[in-house]
Amino acid sequence: MNVLIVCHAGSSLGLGHLTRSIVVARALHDELGANVQLLIQGEPVQRLDLKHYCHKFIELGENLIDAVGERTIQINARLVVLDLHPNLVPENIERLLIALRKAKCNVVAVDGLVNQRDNLDLIFIPSFCLSPLEAMVNATPILFGWDCFLLNVKCLPVNWIPGRQVLALTGGSDATGLGNSFPERLNESLPVDAELHWVTGPYAKQPVLPVSPRIAMVNHQSPSGLDDLMVAAHYAITVYGVSFFELLYYGVPTVVFSPYGSKDDAELTAIAAEGVALVARDEYDAVNKLKELMANDVLAVSLSQCARKRLSESGGHKFVQTVSALMA
Repeated sequence: MNVLIVCHAGSSLGLGHLTRSIVVARALHDELGANVQLLIQGEPVQRLDLKHYCHKFIELGENLIDAVGERTIQINARLVVLDLHPNLVPENIERLLIALRKAKCNVVAVDGLVNQRDNLDLIFIPSFCLSPLEAMVNATPILFGWDCFLLNVKCLPVNWIPGRQVLALTGGSDATGLGNSFPERLNESLPVDAELHWVTGPYAKQPVLPVSPRIAMVNHQSPSGLDDLMVAAHYAITVYGVSFFELLYYGVPTVVFSPYGSKDDAELTAIAAEGVALVARDEYDAVNKLKELMANDVLAVSLSQCARKRLSESGGHKFVQTVSALMA
């Protein structure tokens, strides 16, 4: 089976769509033996896990509809998976979807295109909750739940033990510029024996690190993966996104916040109610909550155990199972 996966990536878009697409590609290849190709609209990025699959980057200004149509024909794709940034969905996407299905090609959307559900075979939502509008009964199946997160995890979780290593994640592009002031705030506030591991994403600017830090600080420049850093971390502080759920999978006691206004309020409210992480109002509140967490081993154990129970597996297998049934 030939499969085309289409997604976005870039300095203003982050890496979430691309990361999920690689998880889908790996699952389809490993479990179904599918021949997978990726079409990525955005700025090129070097990733070791991307080298395993035939892929092509096209510029943001190029016509995505034409590019998808041409590539689908070239490889005779029987399945097209679309993981598109909501702000970059082409206006004439409906024309493409109708043409693909007319050509007997199954079309699956990941985390979007709900308004095009009549022209899709499946909508796969990597989330544990849906809005009332999205949850409406319709002929097109919509799949969501804690077992639907498309996590790019490669290691096994370990039981949490106390320590001083803190992992800080601001996203692949650090879109809101947290690197300008956040390292200094953490340096001033964390216990003096803390060890801060800051990750600079491939699209992010260099962080402004203190000249003479009072705590140990390490800047990891565009690491090929975060698994080893997550497994080694005793605590994490992160913006809300794909990597947050990978931290939950590994059972890392985590403080999460959204620097994007009220966009993620509903999800973060639900996260807080689940007891899998500490939810902060902003980066200032996040630092205070991290200090409290590092002083409370009972709370850290509780967060770790709850998180691991909720996210006991990646959603790649669930995606393959559902697609297999769809195409049977």
